[in-house]
Amino acid sequence: MLLATAAVVHLEGAALAAAERDALAAVLEHERAEHARSDQLLADAPPLSSLVPSIFAEAEAEAEPPPADNSSGRPTPEWASGLGLPVYLLDTAPTVGDGELRHLPASPSERAPLLPTLYLPGFPKAATTWLSNCVQYAFSPVNICGRRAEKWAACTRRYALAPLFTDARAQPSAWKELFFFGGRPPAHPFAYRPDLLELHGPDPTGGPLRNLSLLWPWERQLLGPRRGSASGAELMGRLRAMCAQSVPPQSCLSGGGGDACRAAPRCSVLGTAACEGANWRGVCRGLGAARPQPQLGCTHPACARVAEASAAESGQFSLNCVWSPRLKAVSGRSDAYCAHSLLPWAARGE
Repeated sequence: MLLATAAVVHLEGAALAAAERDALAAVLEHERAEHARSDQLLADAPPLSSLVPSIFAEAEAEAEPPPADNSSGRPTPEWASGLGLPVYLLDTAPTVGDGELRHLPASPSERAPLLPTLYLPGFPKAATTWLSNCVQYAFSPVNICGRRAEKWAACTRRYALAPLFTDARAQPSAWKELFFFGGRPPAHPFAYRPDLLELHGPDPTGGPLRNLSLLWPWERQLLGPRRGSASGAELMGRLRAMCAQSVPPQSCLSGGGGDACRAAPRCSVLGTAACEGANWRGVCRGLGAARPQPQLGCTHPACARVAEASAAESGQFSLNCVWSPRLKAVSGRSDAYCAHSLLPWAARGE
């Protein structure tokens, strides 16, 4: 009787295992079909240049003379005046399959920033915020690949990551409007420059941070502080390591510009740097800097340094990046850093 019962249980267990394998195979086949369908939809998507004119676009025959803020040197049609979208995104081909847009990698094995490839252009009050929230929730790596950032890089399923910014406590948040109102004109002091340093930001796992998971800022943004996660002081220390010095543009590292290009990295004009040396503007008077302040180091162009008893200005970003005595209590230092824009970095296949 016991033998017969055991045999029946064994047969039922085998049948159940086979059913589970069949169900899993059906799910994976459905997922492959949906990926193929998504690839086709993305391949048919129009380039952003067909929806948003570029300040760098070639003029039509009846174009007006180029406006004063056109740094491209090419004529610009009147309707394009004032738009400052980076050239790369206007004609970016959709990435399909496992495609990615690595920005000017020096070699396949070298780490490079991953530029945004999905854009949601729209008019104000046209539900773009709702759509953005839906995309970020439905394609969150937490929902698709689990709750640990070290697993996300190896995850074979597609997910979406938003560009990030941080406040002076180094707490990351998602940028919803990375190219707000078409971006800023090229002559604007806080505009994205052609080398895109302000857009992609410093490498989150560069130098002394190389042992951290590739996507640790996004893990913090999506899951918040948890038991065993970095403390406030540790987060501020990580951001300091990322921002406290600049790096050459990717175009220098990939072979352009020569030694002079690599030897003279650009510096931030945000935060305290906005009122230092040649960056000083009239607005600094109202912030307590009646004259240009001495230049203190070279911060990464995508970052802003704020400091105790120091004038600082970062345009609209100033609301997210201000000095507070609480920062000194947390970090024990009299200055702190904010990141204006952070994107993931990776080598090919990471």
